[in-house]
Amino acid sequence: MNLSYHANPSSITVGISHPVDDPNVHYISKVVVEVNDTIVITEIYTSQPTANNFYYTYNITASTNDKVKVTATCNQGGSASVCLIIGVGSCPTDGGPQIPGYFGLWVVVGISVMIFLTVNYRKLRNNTTQT
Repeated sequence: MNLSYHANPSSITVGISHPVDDPNVHYISKVVVEVNDTIVITEIYTSQPTANNFYYTYNITASTNDKVKVTATCNQGGSASVCLIIGVGSCPTDGGPQIPGYFGLWVVVGISVMIFLTVNYRKLRNNTTQT
């Protein structure tokens, strides 16, 4: 998804990429627009305009430094959000990993490295004591 703000008139355009076989069966069913963490628009849909990429435009009231967040939800599960600070650009992240399971991946990599080093240290130590 991408989000762009237009000052005159005050509106946002949301670009959504949601490839589907049949946009009447599998589609973006809801779009929620928030300004400064307050829901200002909730649109419910029963299909999407195309089977791939499309745009929705919403009139909003927003000023410089206001945070605009848009969340699109699929009727078959899943959602995506995009955030913009008017006059600044993309919203900063919360500082945490943005990939689900990212911390778990580091735990697995760390344990694997420790096992690898332990096994190879024992082999190296056994080889040096035999000679």
